[in-house]
Amino acid sequence: MAERDRISQFDGVRALAFTAVFLHHAVHAPLLWMGVDQFFVLSGFLITRNLLQLRTESRLGSSLRVFYFRRLLRIVPPYYVALFAIMVVQSISVREAPWFFGFASNIRDAFHAPVEGPLSSMWSIAVEEQFYLVWPWFVLLLPRASLRGVFVTVIVAAPVCRVLFSPLGFEAVYRLMLCRMDLLAFGALLATFDEHDVAWFSRHRNLFVVVASATLVTFVALSVSFHTFRTSSNSMLFDVVGFGLATVFFTVTLAYVRGLSAGLVYRFLMLSPMRYVGKISYMAYLVHMLALAIAVQLHRGMVVTATVGFLLTLAMASASWYLIEQPLTKLRRFVRLKPTQAPIGSTAP
Repeated sequence: MAERDRISQFDGVRALAFTAVFLHHAVHAPLLWMGVDQFFVLSGFLITRNLLQLRTESRLGSSLRVFYFRRLLRIVPPYYVALFAIMVVQSISVREAPWFFGFASNIRDAFHAPVEGPLSSMWSIAVEEQFYLVWPWFVLLLPRASLRGVFVTVIVAAPVCRVLFSPLGFEAVYRLMLCRMDLLAFGALLATFDEHDVAWFSRHRNLFVVVASATLVTFVALSVSFHTFRTSSNSMLFDVVGFGLATVFFTVTLAYVRGLSAGLVYRFLMLSPMRYVGKISYMAYLVHMLALAIAVQLHRGMVVTATVGFLLTLAMASASWYLIEQPLTKLRRFVRLKPTQAPIGSTAP
């Protein structure tokens, strides 16, 4: 997607989501693991938005080639670099390695004890890669008129999957793509509104604030009222309602941010440090557990470990951005769109 189409305030959202996940792991801040949920909604929105644009500009074969080539450049090299860096600190057995190198560690963790240490956060990258593998075929092949209905169906199916997979344990409910696909599909649904009428987001900002506040209050009230309303309890109450409330909260949060063009929140998200952390957040997420594992060797307490870990994370992510990720974007020119006058899914022969 061209730079002119970039939604700049979303870098601030990425920065907040990454910082939440980092604090959850560094200082054990409860519930901040949900920063991953915000990443999922954001991915669903941006990937679907990109696919809708490709669908308009080119035919199926060209759109698929461009999409997968760009995803390959963006996701795979930094991921493998992070994996090899982690392997220096934490060995991976020959039996375990294919799960991680094949972007299937979430499936592995659903059926076995999750891996601890620097590799423990890789499951969410596996979820996104599995999403990227199947989602283009929905967006590019189905009639435009049916897309919202399909996305809503996926949203409804996700909590059903969480109930069906709950006998396998909490890790299956938490990590399997089928159980988390409502986050991605809600983001995709927002992308259809973005394509149709960008002003829709600004017109409904007050509604988004009301819904976000209501879901937050409901979540807190249920947490106080029911001891089974906990992430690790694997109760039907949390698997359906808890995850559902989080999904709605992060969806309307993203919708609210999309509608901003001024104001205090907008200026905060657009601060240079926020945008920079958001820009490098992919590698930062990949290596933050490695950075914390290195920092903990100082034996200087939680605050020092967190501070050193954060600075080390930013240093490694910055090096990746300038030495690997940014140079790789130049290779995108080798696979270009072949424009067509007949958009995918049109009635033209």
